[in-house]
Amino acid sequence: MKMVEVRNLQKKYQNDEGVDQLSFSLHTGEIVALLGPNGAGKTTTIRCLTGLHKPDNGYIRIGGQYKPGDTKMQQMVSLIPDQPYLYPTLTIAEHLQFRARAFKMNKKCLQEKVFAALQEVKLREKADQLTGHLSRGQKQRVLLAGAIVQNASIYMLDEPTAGLDIPSKKWLAEWLINKAKVGCAALVSTHSLDFVLETAHRVLLIREGCLIREMSVPHNQEEYSDWKQEVIRLLGEWSDD
Repeated sequence: MKMVEVRNLQKKYQNDEGVDQLSFSLHTGEIVALLGPNGAGKTTTIRCLTGLHKPDNGYIRIGGQYKPGDTKMQQMVSLIPDQPYLYPTLTIAEHLQFRARAFKMNKKCLQEKVFAALQEVKLREKADQLTGHLSRGQKQRVLLAGAIVQNASIYMLDEPTAGLDIPSKKWLAEWLINKAKVGCAALVSTHSLDFVLETAHRVLLIREGCLIREMSVPHNQEEYSDWKQEVIRLLGEWSDD
């Protein structure tokens, strides 16, 4: 099933950056990476899909029928931005409860869902800690817990590995893979080749706002080196994190 369908997406800024005639799809149980250097249009794409930016032109459908900004679409999709901003004076549990009320969750089962979500992201013991005292990786996990509470089926992550230590990257990769196995889908904007190789099924190579190639991701380590070299050749100057 197509969870996300994009056709001829166009969004231009005054400096002429953005995306141009971008088309792709995301299916159930799939992790797709938007891969490209800084300024390639990855963040713009995700913001258009989540309704934060209005495209100049193009067709976007979420879950087969919903447009960006639709109420049902907002329930299905969870955005994990590159900077995980939280309410610093709320505890982790309070933050999740506040977020859940925006989706009109049943109050009777709210606390149970919050603690189950925190258990899944390994933060159950920190439920009463203020979010202002968390590391970047822990803040990211709080956002993922919020997505679990809202019953999101599509995850859109913008540069999720930036600033994370190696154990946090490993945990995130395993968590995404497990989510895909139960039918969720993820679109990951990144410039980390290693994270793509570890998690993604397909990769969309973007340069200067244009899709230049769609590629399958190899799962045989013997193919990694040649695949990386081909990606670098297609995208030109490269800076992996």
